[in-house]
This record gives sequence, C-alpha cells and structure tokens, in this order.
Amino acid sequence: MRRTVNASLLFLVMLGLIAVAAEGQTPAEKAAAPPVGAAAPGVNRPAIPGANDVVAVVTNGGQTDKITKGEIISFLSHYPAPRPEDRETVFNETLDALLNTKLITQFLARQNIAVPPEKVDEEIERLKQQLKTDGQDLATALLQNNVSMNDIRKEYEQRIRWSEYVKSKATEAALRKFYADHRDLFSGTQIRASHILLKVDPNTSEAEKEKIRQKVAGIKNEIDQRKLTFAEAANKYSEDPANAGGAGGDLDYFSLNSGYIEEFTDVAFKLKKGIISDIVETPFGFHLIQVTDRKEGKPVDFDQNKAGIIQAFAAELQKSVVAAERKTAKFDIKPLPRDLFPQVSPAGDADAGAANAKSADSAKPKQ
Repeated sequence: MRRTVNASLLFLVMLGLIAVAAEGQTPAEKAAAPPVGAAAPGVNRPAIPGANDVVAVVTNGGQTDKITKGEIISFLSHYPAPRPEDRETVFNETLDALLNTKLITQFLARQNIAVPPEKVDEEIERLKQQLKTDGQDLATALLQNNVSMNDIRKEYEQRIRWSEYVKSKATEAALRKFYADHRDLFSGTQIRASHILLKVDPNTSEAEKEKIRQKVAGIKNEIDQRKLTFAEAANKYSEDPANAGGAGGDLDYFSLNSGYIEEFTDVAFKLKKGIISDIVETPFGFHLIQVTDRKEGKPVDFDQNKAGIIQAFAAELQKSVVAAERKTAKFDIKPLPRDLFPQVSPAGDADAGAANAKSADSAKPKQ
C-alpha cells in the first residue's frame, strides 16, 4: 500500500538544485526531502510547449492558485517515465501533491508570519556554499533549472514561515503527547500482516463501489464462518498483483515508516495478532487486514531523540493542516493533458520506470 508520489509533500522546491543530495533516492524519498534532483550539469531544460496551460485551480480563504502543465512536467522530469497504464495515476498523485503544497502556502499566508529578508539571505548563502562544495554555482544552477532568484527567495520565505509555525505549535507538552501517542513509530516496532484487496477505480460510481464493499463483506463472512482461511481467501479473491504467486496476502514485516499509506497502517498497527479488521478503505480500494506477528521495537529516550520527534510532529502537523484546508477548498481540475508524458524524458530505462511507478497496492515495501 505505497504511494507512487508523496502526496503529503510540503514544499516542492522549484529550484531543484542539489542533485547530489537526492542521488539514489526513490521519488517519494526525494519529495519528502527537498530540494529534489537537478538537471544534469551543463544541461538546460528545454522549453515546454503549453507550459502555462492551467491543469488545476485551487481556491481557499479568499486566495486562488493555479497549477500549470509546466509545473507538472518539471516535477515529473526528475523520475523515470511511468508505464502507459500508470500515467493517469501518476498524474493524479503528482497533482495531489502540488495542490497540497498550494494549500499550505495559502494557509501560511493567512498566519501573517513575518519573514525578515536577512533570514532569506542567510539561507541563500548556505545554498551557494553547498553548491560550491558540489562544484556548482548558483547562477548556472538557476539557468539549468529555469528558475529565477525571485522564485528561490519566495521558496525560502515559505520554508521559514512553516518553520516558525511549527515552532509555535511544538510546545513541550504537545511534543510529549505526540511521542506517547506514536511510540510504535519511534521505537521501530514492526508487524507482519496479510491483506485482501478488491480494487476500486477513482471513477467508480457510488453504486458500483457499494457492490465491491458488499463483496468484501461476503469474503469476511466466509472467513469468519471458517469456510476459508484468510490466506486461502487472499489467494482466491485478492486483486493485489503482488499476490499473483499465491502468497496468501502476506506483506512480510513492515514498520510505520516503511512507506505504506496511513489509511492502511492506522488500522494495521492497532490490530491484535490474529484478528481480522473491518473493511478498510484506501485510495486503492477495500481491504481486509490480518496481523500475523508483531516485533516490539526498542523504546527511545524523549530528550535524546527530540529533534526526530519534532520532525515527525511537523510532518503530522502538515497532514492535519492539509486535511483541514481540503474541507473548505474548492478545486477545478482538468483532465490529464494528452501530450503530458511524451514531454517527460528523465534518466532511466523503461524497466526502472515500471518499478518506480508500481501501484501502491503492490508487495513488500523496499527499505
């Protein structure tokens, strides 16, 4: 249950300057730790036909922002091209991440957090020094990535605003409560789980969706009545491609930071060994989950790990802000542009693209 693109991305850094830092990372890892990878040294990005075509508009709190085809292509150009059958999914998830970024930007603008210009100057100076260490200079990097200095300044202003907002919320009491509520995350506790998935296409009607839900309920009833074991039911019914070999729905061991989506892990980590969950809905369909083993992790000291706790707190805070903003926001989303993916020509062969673009309902998470 892994996403192709990290939809909880905070700030998609348009600069894309420090390729070295992103070397060898997956798309989700890059998205979670901007800046993302840059163009190859000495190579300027080609002009994008229809770059200013609007693919989505988000309005909230009296503010309106647009997402263009150029923004989508610039982001996707860092990763191998997806398989044709995965293109719409990748487009939707990338758009989702960009929309979340716009919502955070709009939210922060309403917080009236002042950012002194000298703070931005300090960050840009750090960037220059890092580029220098990597044998680059800022002017060349800007040219290679079609980014202006004004873009960079705005980006760092947003980062600083977010940092200040997190500081205002990360009180000692709030951090200790967060730590207590997320002990499995910090201790590295692992569970071994199996699941049964019946896929639901995003465009499925509510009536058809309910039919699929009822089919899952029927499968659970068969297991409860011991007509089938969970593994037998998974082999018979599950639509997870990773189960094609008859794995009985087994996902092996995974932790809370293994890359599985929250809708899945929130349920799985609360289950007692052997108990079958109620029907769980995720963006990929309906699941039944059974935890088959649990390995308790090692408790960590709060004070010694405070920096990591703050980082996790900030990530959770971001998700909460985005969820709240989405409740009041209005979206105008256009269909997938027909000429979008032929424009994307990142490094990597077709096999790499297929591996990176796998659906989140595939097998075991890669560490």
